[in-house]
Amino acid sequence: MQKKNHNTRYDSGKHLLDWLLLLVALVMLTATIPGQASTSEAGSRFTDDETEDLRTIAFTYGLNLGSYFASNATANYYNGSGRHSLESALNRQHNYNRIRESLGYDFELHGLPLSMSYSPAILVGVFGTIQIGKGTAVHGEFNFARLRVDDQFTLELDKPSFIEGDNVVRYPLSGVEERSEIQLGIQHTTIIPGGTIHPFVEGGVSLVNTRVRENRARIEGQSYSIRNISDTHYDFRDDGIGMGGYASLGLRMDLGDSYALALGGGTRYSMIRLGEEYEGYYFNYTLFVRLFLSQ
Repeated sequence: MQKKNHNTRYDSGKHLLDWLLLLVALVMLTATIPGQASTSEAGSRFTDDETEDLRTIAFTYGLNLGSYFASNATANYYNGSGRHSLESALNRQHNYNRIRESLGYDFELHGLPLSMSYSPAILVGVFGTIQIGKGTAVHGEFNFARLRVDDQFTLELDKPSFIEGDNVVRYPLSGVEERSEIQLGIQHTTIIPGGTIHPFVEGGVSLVNTRVRENRARIEGQSYSIRNISDTHYDFRDDGIGMGGYASLGLRMDLGDSYALALGGGTRYSMIRLGEEYEGYYFNYTLFVRLFLSQ
């Protein structure tokens, strides 16, 4: 019954994500159609230079590249203590036999890491803006980050030991997850007359899809998945889609008439769905560079 509820939640979240993607695509497509009437109305409220600015930057787009710093509050999902049990994985008969052969002794799990942490990840994505006023635009992004968490666990070997702890050995434990996010909000850029550097601030809502890719222990050169066998067999997911909000600020630097570069940082406060124990709202942070391919 529990599996059915999680799958239903994932399916409904997937449909919501599909509809939002379609909406963003339609809005951006509409913005690329020339609007003579709106240009004429703008001319009555702005100078010729301002009207030209509104027309030439009605729609901009480009690429994101940066770093993603995930909250460590969810990292212990990969430490082998929960649904995906390291002890159960090691004690599966075929795994136990392979490990015993490589170690030369019987063994048992001695200790698990209790403070796992994510490494900073590379963030890549695309963005687009639709101008709705002088310096104000609707802003949308799609970003992707592949996160990794690494630590060590210990095994106690069944061998004679004359020094306490001499029969305890450490081995690597790791997890890999992917996060895809869609952001939709408002961006305001303070246009400095005659300047090439313009500060901006933005904020809005976001959807984050978290996907676990692997959770593995490595012993004497051999890799062992500790993912729950039934989850793998039935394609059951205890990760999924969550909603939240974001805010960013930075500086945009004009590079001639056609290109611009932006440097900034942002925070996300989003629902991260990663197992029942770690499902919740967490702060995650980014540093980014944006290359505007149109302006």
